[in-house]
Amino acid sequence: MVFSVISFFAGAHLYVKLPPMGSPLTRVSRVLVAAFRKRRISAFDYTGPLYELTDKQSISVQQIRLHHTQQFNFLDRAAIEVPEDRRDDGSFNPWRLCTVTEVEELKLLFRMAPIWASGIVLVTASVQQHTFSVLQARTLDRHVFPRSSFEIPPGSMAVFSIASMLFTISLYDRLLMPLASKVTRHPRGITCLQRMGVGFVISTLATAISAVIELKRKQAAASAGAVDMRTVIPMSMYYLLPQYCLHGVAEAFMSIGHLEFLYGQAPESMRSTATAFFWICISAGSYLSSAIVSLVHHNTEWLPKNLNHGHLEYFYCLLTVLQVLNFLVYCISARWYKYKIVLDQEETDMKDRPSHSPQN
Repeated sequence: MVFSVISFFAGAHLYVKLPPMGSPLTRVSRVLVAAFRKRRISAFDYTGPLYELTDKQSISVQQIRLHHTQQFNFLDRAAIEVPEDRRDDGSFNPWRLCTVTEVEELKLLFRMAPIWASGIVLVTASVQQHTFSVLQARTLDRHVFPRSSFEIPPGSMAVFSIASMLFTISLYDRLLMPLASKVTRHPRGITCLQRMGVGFVISTLATAISAVIELKRKQAAASAGAVDMRTVIPMSMYYLLPQYCLHGVAEAFMSIGHLEFLYGQAPESMRSTATAFFWICISAGSYLSSAIVSLVHHNTEWLPKNLNHGHLEYFYCLLTVLQVLNFLVYCISARWYKYKIVLDQEETDMKDRPSHSPQN
């Protein structure tokens, strides 16, 4: 910790510090207040221009303008100019009139919310590899080799998940992404939403396999007369590797795709806030896992202290069903989602495009 503090202060002067542009929460609040004040105006029937900054004004306030979208049209009321929006000195009241970009920033958050929330269930499933999977490993033969004296501690089994995650990230960046980009013409091979979808499918497969392995473990315990969990079951801990490794692969796809989505699609002024929501998702998934385990403990006998007398496989099946339902909701949300379009970049592309080229 002492070294980290010294390193922080030694490198602090090298960091480029931008002047604060105001709280993003204030901008969001202004849009909500302005739209509520003009709730009697029909945004669907309004055909006039919406208020937006000019090129010079957007540069002076360092605001990157966003393209107007048709989703959540009721928020467009905040950008409709009425006489009451002006103060006595002729300036606009920001709590009564907002720019299109400010309105679109709030729309972005609304569109991103279901995509963000879908990651909570995946975290809920992956948390189990640090709880019940460890209890499973305690009952198995954890020798690395049949005649070796070294045993892998149950709590260290997660190293297989971490190793598979690191291997998947390296494989994707060095091999899969270049190959996929040639087919999809996408610089990252696949979009962040597609990458998240792959993670959902693999995580669902991991929990389904966990249920199958638990059934096999209980059968081995019954055959060996080790139901009381006092003796080690003659079954290798390597049977748990598929669920550990698949959770690692799922995290490699989901976590990176989730971060790319939150950081890339968030408004420019809210990128740090959006990235923080990634960690909120992880904490929410852990809390949801605790809530589900508590409900199962209270209403069933699936998870006793002696796993051989319970039905851990039912619990894994429950997580699998939840993930399937979550994936269906995610697919609907991803299908409905509209990617962010930066107006200034669109205008730049139009200017740089040759005049004889066809415009799509």
